[in-house]
Amino acid sequence: MTTSEKTYPHLQDLLAQEHDTLAKELRYEMQLNTLVPSANAIENADLSELISMAKSSFIPNLFDLAVRMEKVDAAVCSIKLGMYGLCVDCEEEIDFEELQADPAQPRCRSCRVHSRYHHNG
Repeated sequence: MTTSEKTYPHLQDLLAQEHDTLAKELRYEMQLNTLVPSANAIENADLSELISMAKSSFIPNLFDLAVRMEKVDAAVCSIKLGMYGLCVDCEEEIDFEELQADPAQPRCRSCRVHSRYHHNG
């Protein structure tokens, strides 16, 4: 059975909970930092708009929150597509232990090492 055929209900539940928590926290932090003229603009913004605003804010906490939100949102989307647990680069299975450590992990160990080698040099 391949990873794409497996279901990880516990990990998927953790991702769904983190997704909801991060979305609420992102909205709250943006209102707290008054990045947008009105609270309604923040409440009515969709998630991608919030992420974009937070990443362009130059406020480290907001930037980090937005980056994590993007990663978790991508993992939630992969669940909906039946691709959860598969590497976004090579489509090989991600080790279960790595998914347990970070349920939003998008890459297998090999692709992470390769990416760091080619993009950090």
